[in-house]
Amino acid sequence: MRTPAARTLADYGIIARRSWWLIVGTVAVALAAGICYTAATEKVYESTASVLVMPTATDTDVAGARTAGQINLDTEAQLVKSTEVAQAAAERLEGPPADELSQQVSVTVPPNTSVLKISFRAADPETARAGTVAFSEAYLAHRMAAATASLEGSITATQTSLDALDTEIGGVEDQLASLDDGDDPTALESTLDNLNREAGELESHIAALEAEQSAVTAGRIINQPTLPDSPVSPNPLFNLAAAFGAGLPLGLMLAWARHRLARRVCYPADLVERCETDVLGSVPKSVKFQRREVFGAYSPGGRVFSQMRNVISSQLTGEQRVVVVAGVAPGPAASVVAANLATAMARAGDRVTAVAANPSTTVGLPELFGTEPVPGLADVWSGRVDLSEAMQAAPRQPILSVVGPGAAARAAGPTSEAAAATFAKLAEAGRFVIVDAPPLSCSADAQLLAAHADAVILAVQSQRDSVSETSAASVAMRQIDTPLLGAVLLPSSLGPMGNVPMPGGQTRELPRSRRGTGSGMSADETPTDSLEAVDDAPGRSDAPVPVDGARSRRPAAETR
Repeated sequence: MRTPAARTLADYGIIARRSWWLIVGTVAVALAAGICYTAATEKVYESTASVLVMPTATDTDVAGARTAGQINLDTEAQLVKSTEVAQAAAERLEGPPADELSQQVSVTVPPNTSVLKISFRAADPETARAGTVAFSEAYLAHRMAAATASLEGSITATQTSLDALDTEIGGVEDQLASLDDGDDPTALESTLDNLNREAGELESHIAALEAEQSAVTAGRIINQPTLPDSPVSPNPLFNLAAAFGAGLPLGLMLAWARHRLARRVCYPADLVERCETDVLGSVPKSVKFQRREVFGAYSPGGRVFSQMRNVISSQLTGEQRVVVVAGVAPGPAASVVAANLATAMARAGDRVTAVAANPSTTVGLPELFGTEPVPGLADVWSGRVDLSEAMQAAPRQPILSVVGPGAAARAAGPTSEAAAATFAKLAEAGRFVIVDAPPLSCSADAQLLAAHADAVILAVQSQRDSVSETSAASVAMRQIDTPLLGAVLLPSSLGPMGNVPMPGGQTRELPRSRRGTGSGMSADETPTDSLEAVDDAPGRSDAPVPVDGARSRRPAAETR
């Protein structure tokens, strides 16, 4: 038996397929949320300009910088978003304050270039382009002003040094003019020459700075910003992809949680994995149950029970003939399985006796086969009638006999001796015995009956019987020596239970207290057995075999 520890990828696929509607619904909700978010989000447009940054005298190399060259573009990118540039851009735009504008601008540095890509985002295309132009021009103006101010400062400092030299030169010249005819002017003339040479150098340096100042270029806009045609945010494709990426895993997790937290048996795999019970057969949901739940031989439901008949016959060898069918919870599931299994065996030519040992079911074997419920099994066990008198031939299967629950069913319960004696008599007559036992969730009689049987089958109804009760029923049956062949899974709806067939094709309506809760009747795509009732004519070889020499009971329709 395979346990959940041996789960494979195919098992997870089965879980996902079972809850496909939950996964699809979760993804649909996520996509709807993505669409609503996209529709509710304010549109944002972005315009971009490319600015070529040129070196100036103020640029210096930075040790360990990410970009190579004289210009540190990472520093320049931060400068674009600085408060000074933002204020200058705000003056050009005459709009929002500088702190808001700095949050709308972004700067990227393409690798191996001296270019800054300045982008500005706004609620409309015109404002986006205007903001990009304003920040680009404000940055270049700020860089130009910084370079010019640096050169101006150098010129001023040099001019101050030159003025000091001019003053010193004037003092030396005055000293030379005041010398007497006998004084030596050589030292003063040498000092004057040195001062004049220094003054000339400073004048040359000032001229060079002034020339550089007139020719300084901080950079230029090489790609003018364009008017954006479509917004960059929200991005519908990205939002839908993100919604799908979030909805699909969430849907899968919900499907897994639904599988693990499900309280009722829904699929055959649930019997194997969660109830640790083998699956003997499963009636598909497509099979429609009509007023008479005994399927025809060539209907989809009939084929399922014929296959189960073959499996059971191969496992029951020798003198093993008694099979107990027990339900998990109160309802007609066990009766439906017992009736169809007995019919399938009868079609194969085996003499079968279907025993109604479950008096509490809403629709039991007499209702399904069209026989009388009394006299029955309880009457036999109470000593009112002989077993042969309680056996009735099924109208549509002459080699199939039915023992109803009996009139004393409410008062007399089974005993171990009575069950053993009854099963032994039926088996000695060369018959297969299919026993419709009470449900395990509300009675221990099924265990008692199974202890004297040769095999046990659980009847489980999908979406009705709980996992815990099914597991408990399986454990209870394994506690006895009788082999548990497996479970038969029936659909959640067993069709209308209000009217049941009577012998001879007549119909009677069940009392309200015994009616089931099935849904309304739908079109029958799986025709049931349409044979007319068979009279038990004298001399027929297929008439019910008497037990202990007693006569067989004629069909109820003929005796009335």
